[in-house]
Amino acid sequence: MQDTPEHIMQKQREIIHAKSADERFMIGVEAINFGRMMVESSIRQSNPHISEIDLKVETFKRCYSQAFDPAELNKIINGLKAYWEKRA
Repeated sequence: MQDTPEHIMQKQREIIHAKSADERFMIGVEAINFGRMMVESSIRQSNPHISEIDLKVETFKRCYSQAFDPAELNKIINGLKAYWEKRA
């Protein structure tokens, strides 16, 4: 959906390009963190007692399940679980 007028989009581009590379990088990092926080919040809302590792796994699956075939996805999830078990 494109509902932003072109002159407004151009102004947004000008503002972004006026920022330093470090500032643009941090904007990206903050956007990614916000997106992850929204996904985690949604998962917690449907499962309030979810463990930390299960939250990580469900977040990963929601974000990346389309990017990997089922075998790769399971391998990554098993790796995540193994990593978190070692940390405990």
